[in-house]
Amino acid sequence: MKTCLQLCIAAFAGFGLSAGVMAQAYPVKPIRVIVAVSPGPGVDYVARALGPRMQEDMGQALIFENQPGGNGVIGSAAVARAAPDGYTLLMATPSMIITAMLLTKGIPYDSLRDFAPVTAAVEPFTSLIVNPAVPVNNVRELVEWVKKNPGKVSYASSGIGSVFHMVGELFNSAAGTDIVHVPYKSVPPAVLAVVAGEVQLTYSAISNTLPQARAGKVRIIGILEKNRFPRMPDMPTVGETLAGFEKPPSWFGYLAPAGTPGPVVNRIQAAVVKALAAPEVRASFDDLALGVIGNAPAEFAAQIKSGFGVYARAIKIAGLKPE
Repeated sequence: MKTCLQLCIAAFAGFGLSAGVMAQAYPVKPIRVIVAVSPGPGVDYVARALGPRMQEDMGQALIFENQPGGNGVIGSAAVARAAPDGYTLLMATPSMIITAMLLTKGIPYDSLRDFAPVTAAVEPFTSLIVNPAVPVNNVRELVEWVKKNPGKVSYASSGIGSVFHMVGELFNSAAGTDIVHVPYKSVPPAVLAVVAGEVQLTYSAISNTLPQARAGKVRIIGILEKNRFPRMPDMPTVGETLAGFEKPPSWFGYLAPAGTPGPVVNRIQAAVVKALAAPEVRASFDDLALGVIGNAPAEFAAQIKSGFGVYARAIKIAGLKPE
């Protein structure tokens, strides 16, 4: 008769074998990719730009599904609840995984417990844009103009608790301004609100704002990162004018439900990295100010974990509270 120890060893061996077999066979059917924003913004573009090369490498279709709302919480929650088999993935941002956890009451998932990080695909350069009717050409002039119009200037974000909600309040804190926050459902309507003149300004990835700027519908007046965007070398960073302003780093990355077998996670990560190396993908990402990362699952997990501390400090400086 087998001892309890022998049974346990056999059980674990069987689990390892089944996970290994699953990884060898994976994928055997289409893969659903949930993008927790409306169609169009940078994170959606990145997912779809990588799609053809990933499909080619994995031999299965990727089915993209936009689930906007709640600052990405709706789509993220759907993935957290999905079967951990590698057939439901999330393309996410820190707004959904970090700041939503810190600033949204009653969020239906725990980002550190309910997801298996796959890889941070890219890091976007981000920008401060204004409506062309706003009579400013740089950050210094914006601060002066806002102070002459107290309580009359507003900024859009993709929702309460989003990264750019936090950025807006960091700007207010550093500049001593009172620009009013107006939350929208997701990134595209926030940018379009500036185009339409519903609000005077917003903060967003250059991949979201550059097409509108090229069309003359918005004006970019500052880069939010510490360093200037190489393709716009004459555009100053916000921090060059506001010494106390510092935006935490960002990323667009893939996550799977917690419990997804390690070999399956590694297979997805390898497909993403291979797609990132494709010349046409690199060229399009360079044009839209998207820096390639493609880190390992463990590195991405560490990046998310450390991000909680970084964003928590920024949120404290911004004076934000959970809502």
